[in-house]
Amino acid sequence: MRTFQQVQNLFRRDSSRGESNVSSGGVDRIVSKWRGIGGPGFWYPLLAWAILPVFLVLRAAAPAPAGRGAVTSLSLPPLRIEGQAATAHTQGVEVIGDDFYVTARREDVHPSRALLLRTNPRRTDWDVWDITPRGTGGESSVLDHPGGFQSDGRRLWIPVAESRRNGRSVVRTYALADLRSGAPVKPEREFPVDDHIGALAVSARHKVLLGANWDTETVYVWDLAGHLQRTLRGDALKSRGLGAVAGPEGRVGLAIQDWKWRGEFLYAGGLFKAPGQNVAQPLSRWWRFSHFLEPEFTVQSLALPMILPVEVAHEAMAITGRAGFFLPEDLGTTNRVFRVPLSPRK
Repeated sequence: MRTFQQVQNLFRRDSSRGESNVSSGGVDRIVSKWRGIGGPGFWYPLLAWAILPVFLVLRAAAPAPAGRGAVTSLSLPPLRIEGQAATAHTQGVEVIGDDFYVTARREDVHPSRALLLRTNPRRTDWDVWDITPRGTGGESSVLDHPGGFQSDGRRLWIPVAESRRNGRSVVRTYALADLRSGAPVKPEREFPVDDHIGALAVSARHKVLLGANWDTETVYVWDLAGHLQRTLRGDALKSRGLGAVAGPEGRVGLAIQDWKWRGEFLYAGGLFKAPGQNVAQPLSRWWRFSHFLEPEFTVQSLALPMILPVEVAHEAMAITGRAGFFLPEDLGTTNRVFRVPLSPRK
């Protein structure tokens, strides 16, 4: 059995303004710890399971600012493909050295195409690779939706899915050494998934791959050979503040848009959703997990600012050092990346 041990930094009332706030000095944080308890006589604490989602709804109504430093932005070059202006719906981003790798669905052509792109702020152009899977007869498939992705240091792990809930996906790896400008690229390996995988996070250290489906209703755990190890649903995700599910058995939480494993920490960016309920903007959240897959885990959260009219965590996120890079808008003639200091209190 597991017991809900503590939820810290509850709201205090700011009497001068009559608004809810947090007592963490500008950081919106919760810490949930679960400890295994053995032996007979222990009953399952249903009330404890219910506390976290209620707290998250309240917390979303008065989000705290992200960090103490100013949010800054940098510009990436206009997107042009084969010499023509193009547009694409952003999905994931990864920062390697000075380069920004981006996955996006190109929607100004028919059929839509799954793209992998690369540039950096000093360039005036993009490297573009079409990674849309082919059908058995060589025709274009309906898998046109690349997702949030991550590098393991040698290769990129990218999901490509149908653009619908519960659609099929294929998880692919692309060697960084094979990504040459102007040359087509082939996946090193791939495996199918009978669900829409919207974001992947990989840890070479732990030899584990995580996949979040649409609205994070389910999280899949594979080894690096693509063998399914376990599946997280229901209470396992509810306790972690993840997933947005409607209905009487539903839950509120973070719908992951992109996530990254860095060392011992798992970082997730996305939108806080409460189906059937009104949640005050901004909806953007950043979660940092320690020991994500263990019975005793911790999670810290930060409310991210809204750069009107943009929700910063609406799409892609990368983590470098103590900052997050967010690419929330579609690629086109102007492309902004927001750098947000990420400083959860310990």
